[in-house]
Amino acid sequence: MYTPAHRPNNKKLPYWFNVFIAIDQLGNALAAGNPDNTISARVGYFASDNFESKLKLYWKTLERIIDATFEPIQGSRHCFHAWLAEADESDSQGSYAARIVLGVFVGLGCLIISLFLRLALLFHRQWHYKPGTLRYASWRQARKFAAGRHAAQIEP
Repeated sequence: MYTPAHRPNNKKLPYWFNVFIAIDQLGNALAAGNPDNTISARVGYFASDNFESKLKLYWKTLERIIDATFEPIQGSRHCFHAWLAEADESDSQGSYAARIVLGVFVGLGCLIISLFLRLALLFHRQWHYKPGTLRYASWRQARKFAAGRHAAQIEP
């Protein structure tokens, strides 16, 4: 039987953070990707050296745009770390039309996020990335590990 004592011991992510993750996953699904994967993780995988593709320039370009957007708060290589956090998920490159949709999402989304993020950083200097601090990928990995451990505890 499940009791509160079986709850995983990890910090709960803020509501707004979960909403942004859900929007990110929706964008990936609309671009013919895995609905349980983020755009950053998808781009990180296809831009990595582990994947051979004729479209490597496309994926590397998206990776540079996304990484530049989140660099002030998460440090370098956002897509790579997102991919590592989602290593247990699979995804597809999608069709030509799906890649156009993905490119539009990344281009417009990163422009909007970048503007708001940099404006917010003017008022909240403590949000700037400091080397050695917890990254998004670490949060995600810890959350998945805790959820898996929790599921193992309550299964008969």
